[in-house]
This record gives sequence, structure tokens and C-alpha cells, in this order.
Amino acid sequence: MFKIFIKNLSLYGYHGVKPEEKEEGQYFVFNVGIIINKGSFNGIDNLSETVNYSEVIKIIKEINSSNKFNLLETLAEKICYKIFELSSLISKVKVKVEKINPPIDEKLDSVGVSFNLTLNKFNQKSQKSENYRIIYLSIGTNKGNKLENIKKALKMINESAVFEILKVSSIYETEPMYYKEQENFYNIVIKTAIKNSINPFVILGNIKNIEFEMGRENQIIKNGPRIIDIDILFIEGLNIDSDILKIPHPKLSERNFVLIPLSEIAPDFKINDMDINEYIKIKNFSDKVIKINHML
Repeated sequence: MFKIFIKNLSLYGYHGVKPEEKEEGQYFVFNVGIIINKGSFNGIDNLSETVNYSEVIKIIKEINSSNKFNLLETLAEKICYKIFELSSLISKVKVKVEKINPPIDEKLDSVGVSFNLTLNKFNQKSQKSENYRIIYLSIGTNKGNKLENIKKALKMINESAVFEILKVSSIYETEPMYYKEQENFYNIVIKTAIKNSINPFVILGNIKNIEFEMGRENQIIKNGPRIIDIDILFIEGLNIDSDILKIPHPKLSERNFVLIPLSEIAPDFKINDMDINEYIKIKNFSDKVIKINHML
């Protein structure tokens, strides 16, 4: 067997329980070992016969930059599973993540965690994941403390028994689209997983309950100001056309304030059989959608 390793990859990230770790960030050091099922290459000098360490580094950088984990354990585990998806040749992955300047008053070189994943454990989780489907939600607000509204909605979604949040876009400040005489919105899109067994109308009910608990009221003005607005954009493998729920969302293709954050977390998403970024470019929307730097 061969072992591929990546040693002391240093990346800046925003992981940790303390607020300053999420806001100011710090350097993390990654060490990765990958065992591949190869006794010999027998003169086959071809990259397709092994695991490309450049692709592994790309995975680590993407996960590190697009997430803010409380726990290094979660970060290391997520990287392990994503690396396993690269090749059927992989039999074992070990990921070690260290903080080299942890926010504690002690003399030490680093603190961190390591996680080992074997092929059997990976296969067990893969089989379990087949019982889930992907769902994208959009969240918008333009009343009260918009940043806190977004954070509260995310917290309530994450704590529900329905959703498992996988990815969260940046926050975008957006112009009101339909009724112009109101404040700009804050908008995000999130990628979540739901169990196949959960009825889509139960999902809708859960979302409406979150909106109600956050204080959303019946709108006097259609498409007017609102403290929170959560829409189901897409549910993997489902097309629904009912009076109260339509999937995919019928206005998805015209809403730049949704398409831009969606393209950030799902660049392979298709709109009218076209890659989402290509679709956005061709449509050349005029309404402003500006990424802002608030931390979630």
C-alpha cells in the first residue's frame, strides 16, 4: 500500500467557540495522510491510478474558507469524508488540524485534533446518506436588526428536527424587487439535508412556524417589509404544483437576490438546463446585489 501525505498546510480560518475566533480568525495547520489500495504501480505512471494531492488541498481550502465551525472535530471529520469521495482507491484517511495560536494563556506549540476514517465507516455513512435529499432555502429580512434576524432564523432552522444545515452563503444586501418603497434587504441562501421520509408540506409547516415565532405578521402591502421571509427554493428529486407549495420555486429564475447567493454555495446548480453562473451572466440583471462582510 502507498501513503500520500500533505504536511503542515497553513491556512487562515474562522473556527472556534469564542466570538473573537469567528470574527478575527487565526491560522490553522493541516496534516493529511491517505492510504490507497495499491501494492505496486507496475510501471503504470498515470495520475488516474492514484489520488491527486492538489485535489486534496483544494478540498481542504474550500471547506476551511466556506465554513465557520465551532469544533475542530467537525472540521476534521468533514474534510475526511470529502477526501474519501475523490477515489475508490482510498482505504483510510487521517486528518490532523491544529491551532498554532490558540486563545489560551499557556506556553505551548499548538492544540488540535485528529480524525481517522476507514473505508467501512465511510461506506456506512454513505448508505445512510441515501435516505436524505438536498433542499435549498432562501432567507430574507428588512425590518429591525437585519443581521440578528438572519442569525436567529439560522439558529432556529439548525435546532429544528427537520433540517441539517450543510452550507450557508455570505450575506448580500439587495434592493427590494417588487415593492420599491422600503428598505434594502439582507438575503442569504442555505443548503440543507432532510430525510426522504419527511413530507414536503411538513417542511413548509416547519418554516411557517419559524416565521411566526420570529414575529412575522400578515403583510398589509404585498411584497412589503418583513422581519423574516423563508422560501423553499428547491427539493432534490421533487416537483410540486399545489395551491400552497410549488417546487422548484416559480420565481427562482427571476430573483437575482436569490440566484447570486445560491451560485456561491451551489455553482453546479442548473437554471433552465443552464449552469447558474452562465444564466446570471446572460440575464444581466439590473438590481443590485452586494456581498457584505458581516460574520454569521
